[in-house]
Amino acid sequence: MLTLSPIKILIVVVVALLLVGPDKLPQLARQIGGAWKAFRNYAKQMEDDMRNSMPDLPTTGDIARFARSPVALLDSLAKISDTELEPDPGVEGTDAGDELKPDPGAPAPKMNPPVSQEREAPKTEQFPPGDPNLN
Repeated sequence: MLTLSPIKILIVVVVALLLVGPDKLPQLARQIGGAWKAFRNYAKQMEDDMRNSMPDLPTTGDIARFARSPVALLDSLAKISDTELEPDPGVEGTDAGDELKPDPGAPAPKMNPPVSQEREAPKTEQFPPGDPNLN
């Protein structure tokens, strides 16, 4: 990962000073700072718009943590209690977290007969001797 130590920053400043010159360096630094500020404002505005449209969206820090460690995402999903789950509106008479229970008035399901473990040997085709397609 990119780390900026004081020595690296000093080298960048010296190279910029040599390339741009001492008279234009402050102006260039202001332009870079203004562009960085505009970029950060745009990113914050986009994040705020996303949070307004999807309020249950995890925080940016959580998303970064989940991307670095998928196990953290699985741990957080495992901590969701049954009370936080909402029932599926398409299924009548069931609550989230309830086990599927058979209807006491329904007939018992029919079981298929067991399949024989013996299988027939595959049929092989007999070719006449000297068939040119076999070579």
